[in-house]
Parts: sequence; C-alpha cells; structure tokens
Amino acid sequence: MAVCTLLFRSYNKLNCGNSWQTLQHLITRSYAKKASAAAAAGLSIQPKKKKLPVETDPEKLVRFCCGSNIYKEGKDVELGPDEAYPSWLWELPLNGPPPQSEMDPETPEYWEALHRRALLNQNRLLSKAPKVKLRINEKDKLRKLKALRFRALAAYHYDPGVPLREFEEQLKRNRLDW
Repeated sequence: MAVCTLLFRSYNKLNCGNSWQTLQHLITRSYAKKASAAAAAGLSIQPKKKKLPVETDPEKLVRFCCGSNIYKEGKDVELGPDEAYPSWLWELPLNGPPPQSEMDPETPEYWEALHRRALLNQNRLLSKAPKVKLRINEKDKLRKLKALRFRALAAYHYDPGVPLREFEEQLKRNRLDW
C-alpha cells in the first residue's frame, strides 16, 4: 500500500492528467504471471531423458571399448591383445571386497572392515533410540546442570595430589582480611 501512495504522489508532482490511470496500469502489470493449467493441477513438466543407443554389434564390442569417445567426432578406443595388459588386471575381483569371514585378521583391511561394520551397527541403533525433546530455553538449564554435576563429581574424577581439606585450611590461615 505504501508503494502505491508513493507512486501516486510522485505522479501528482509531475502534474500528469492521467496519473491515476498510469498508476493503476503499473500496479496491475506488476502482478505475478498466472500459473499454467498443468502447474495449477500440480503436475510438473519435466523434459524426457534421452536414451543413448546401445551397441549390439558383437564384432564392434570385441574390437573397441564402446562409449570411450566423448566427442562428436572420432571413434572409440581400440582394444589391444590380452598380452598387452598387465597380469594383475585379469585378477581383479569384480564382485567387491571379500566377506569379513574370509579375511585374514592379521591385515589392516580386516580391522577397517570390522570398524566400518561396528559404525554402521551403532548408527542403526542410534537412529532407533528415542530422541530427547527439549523445550524452549532448556539448553541453558542442561548446560548449567552439566557444569554442576562436573563440579560435584570433580573430587572423584580429578585428584589434585594434595588433600583438599588441608589445602583449604592453609588458604584460610594465609588469607589477609582487609
């Protein structure tokens, strides 16, 4: 509303005869565009995905690495004989890592897999645990309670090396009263 009155006053200062019509024209032109029928119905118009042709020629599949050329021009990389590639390439596992029961416990891979499995199990259990619901401004109360609990249990968990009573008595004796 404030924008309308501002525009109206600025047009009145210019002494335009049809200022109200111009103002009304500006206001109606600045409305948002009306939604189409598909958008109003809740349907989103998405472009269809392009399906790339799959190579089915067996001779080409044997001789070339199909899909290796990413440019519009040129051809795919030609495959060499099996002897041209290192021997370890043919021994790579294609089914992923072996199960943990088949791994040697003396290797670091075994312990990494064990750690990963324990983390997954812990995250699964934590996701099913009931969530603590905090009310407004309850974080400050919990922080104060945690500090209070720390101070109460500090004597049990932290040993300064000297008995606390003797230390307090020594402080009282050496304290100067002003």
